[in-house]
Amino acid sequence: MKLAKRTWGLISLVLASLLFMLWLADLLHFDKIAPGHQPLTAAPPKGRELVVREQEIPQELTVLAQVMSPSLTLVAPQVSGRVTRLYAEAGSRVAKGAPLAELSARELQMKVSQARAGAAQAQAHLAQVGADYRRYQRLLKEGAVSPREFEALEAKYKAAQAQVAQAQAQVQETATLAGYTQVTAPRDGVVAERRAAIGDMVQPGHPLFTLYDPRDLKVEGEVNDAYRPCLATGMQVEVTIPALNYTGKTTLAEIFPLSASQSRTFKVRTERLKVPGLIPGMFARLTLSLGPVRGLLIPKAAVREIGQLTLVEVMVEGRSTSRMVQLGRQVGDQVEVLSGLQAGERLVLP
Repeated sequence: MKLAKRTWGLISLVLASLLFMLWLADLLHFDKIAPGHQPLTAAPPKGRELVVREQEIPQELTVLAQVMSPSLTLVAPQVSGRVTRLYAEAGSRVAKGAPLAELSARELQMKVSQARAGAAQAQAHLAQVGADYRRYQRLLKEGAVSPREFEALEAKYKAAQAQVAQAQAQVQETATLAGYTQVTAPRDGVVAERRAAIGDMVQPGHPLFTLYDPRDLKVEGEVNDAYRPCLATGMQVEVTIPALNYTGKTTLAEIFPLSASQSRTFKVRTERLKVPGLIPGMFARLTLSLGPVRGLLIPKAAVREIGQLTLVEVMVEGRSTSRMVQLGRQVGDQVEVLSGLQAGERLVLP
């Protein structure tokens, strides 16, 4: 009897040890779910389904640009002199013919005085010769002088007349040069820059002011040579000026035929842009239309952003699953899908 109890006890110990080893080896499962893919038991989210289809998307190119003035004018003196007075500063609005600066040119004043003195002397000489000429005319009729003597005096009279005309022209020329000591605005505009100060010695051609016409401002940008066949004058372009918080449409007015050898780009220029507060040199962007391309567009409302992940809900075998996608640019209330979706798949909209 004791032997039977000992035998059963030994058998129970062996079985317990075997079960414990099987449990350690993860061969026994007590209501555990085996690892692997398990089907979802929850119902799919409620929402409208949309079949993703390929469609035409307008292709656009954005280039850097700036505001420029085709009528930018450099105002320079025509005579040398020292600046004695300035009538305008940067930002001043000036009318055509308005004084901008005044120069002191003593040499020109001396030349004017000398020319006037020479003209007076020539006029006096002409008066004397003219009196002799008229007297010789009477004596020639009376036969008191010979025709040769009269011709000699007549030649002298004509030479005196020429000297008077030359002296008067010299006076007019020096007076005109003296008038250049006052520098005036060649056109209506705004002073963009003043480049001289009182006391400066300036020479002809040295710029004193820079003027621009605020009614003649355009946007100029540079485009890569590869896109030249896609552009044409008269096409609509979008202009963005961040400093003025402005975005609008305008027309492409000029396409430069030459390309820059270093950057391999060419310039394009819009028509006149009438925007309050616009000034030359402002940073701008030009958005050019390059024609449609085939691609995928989905409603932006279907996109969820979790951190840096961009997700959409896609129906797969009757169930909704999240999928990461890469998006492109926005077109209205839709957004372009670059990767992550294919045409024909069903998208779940919220």
